[in-house]
Amino acid sequence: MSSKKQAAAEIKDTEMQAVIADAVEHKMEEIGRRLILEGKKSQRDWTKMTTKRLYGYPLLRKNVERYQMDIEDIKREDLGKSKSIVEFYAHSGGGEKPDIEDLRAAKIHIVEMKIARDQQEIKEIEVALDSVKADPYYPIIEKKFFQQKSHEDIAEELHCGTATVSRQLGRLLDIINITLYGADALVR
Repeated sequence: MSSKKQAAAEIKDTEMQAVIADAVEHKMEEIGRRLILEGKKSQRDWTKMTTKRLYGYPLLRKNVERYQMDIEDIKREDLGKSKSIVEFYAHSGGGEKPDIEDLRAAKIHIVEMKIARDQQEIKEIEVALDSVKADPYYPIIEKKFFQQKSHEDIAEELHCGTATVSRQLGRLLDIINITLYGADALVR
């Protein structure tokens, strides 16, 4: 191949690479914009997510207690003829049959992972609650989410109107949202 043809081929290759690079960059920007829009849609209702987390808080605390009792039960449990042994062994891909202590340790590890997950969620919620605990309207949070009282009952107990309960609850949830989700909670 002559040097002119080779040079022309190299130029064509370089031009083709530039076109491909531009097309890839354009597509990546388009995908990025789509992901940002989808993210904004999913970020719109932080209060709904916070509400769900606050309602779940007392249950998570009970779960941790129950899981700790489960660990004690597993330690005392006779795993000799447990169905879970069959499941564990069937999914282990053959090899050596695990002994009872290995099975016990595996079951305990699963429960410990649940405890760790729930304790992390509890910790996050408690940090968020601490951000509003000094507020004079904080009892609204406890009465609404932990005692499942209606706005009317809360208003009666706090000697204020239901509109005040609703407004103050919204304000407190906004603060909790920012504590839980940071700047993402400000995007609306």
